[in-house]
Amino acid sequence: MFIGREKELASLREFYEKDGIGMTVIYGRRRIGKSTLIAEFIRDKKAIFYTATKVGKNRNLELFSKQVIDVL
Repeated sequence: MFIGREKELASLREFYEKDGIGMTVIYGRRRIGKSTLIAEFIRDKKAIFYTATKVGKNRNLELFSKQVIDVL
């Protein structure tokens, strides 16, 4: 169940509905629901959701690229 975060969802919706291709970064303290917010927003959309980890920039780029290829 997802409750609240209407302001954040509206902001994401506004960005998503703009023409062209875009990217947004969502950041904040740990365990405040960032991943849940994103998952809820992209539930019915064609989107790429990638969370970088401490594996190094080259490995993160490789993993992100794989997700892009999988979506496209």
